[in-house]
Amino acid sequence: MTDTYQELLIQQKPNQMNKILGFTMVGLAVLSVISAIFVSLFFLIGAALCGVLSYVLYFRRVVVEFEYTYMDKELRVDRIYNQSKRKRVDVFDLNKAEIVAPANSYHLDNFKNREVTVSDYSTGTEDTDELKNFVMYYEGKRKILLSLNEKAISAIRTGIPSKLKLQ
Repeated sequence: MTDTYQELLIQQKPNQMNKILGFTMVGLAVLSVISAIFVSLFFLIGAALCGVLSYVLYFRRVVVEFEYTYMDKELRVDRIYNQSKRKRVDVFDLNKAEIVAPANSYHLDNFKNREVTVSDYSTGTEDTDELKNFVMYYEGKRKILLSLNEKAISAIRTGIPSKLKLQ
C-alpha cells in the first residue's frame, strides 16, 4: 500500500449577498447612532444590534478558503475564515465515492436526476488553467463540488483510478 499525500488551498469567491447585508447593517448602525444622538438613546440598542449583525453576516467571513488534504484514499476538507480560524467540515473515504468527474462531464448524466444533498467546497468560479471544477457523488446521498489542480487529480487517480473520470 502506498501513501500519497497532497494539500491544496483554494479561495472561494466572495458571496455578494453577505457583502450587501453586511454593509447594509453597518449603514443602519450609523443611522441608529445618529438617531440616538438627536432623537432618543433607545436607538443605541438598534446600533449595537446592527453592528453585531454586520460582523456575523459579513466581516467574520470576508475571506473564505478551503484546504483539501488527500492522504491514502481519504479527502479532508477544512474551511478557513479570514486566514485565521480553521474548521474541519468534511472527511471523505474515497472508496465510498461513486464517481469523481469534471463538472461538465458526460459521465455525470446518469446522476443528474438524483435527490441528493449538495455541498459546495469549490471556488465558485469557472475552470481556470490551474483549477478545474469536479463533482463527486458520495455514498449515493451527496453531491460534492470541488476545485482541484493537476497534482490533486493525479493523487486521487492513484487511489481510485476506476472512479475518477477526466472527460
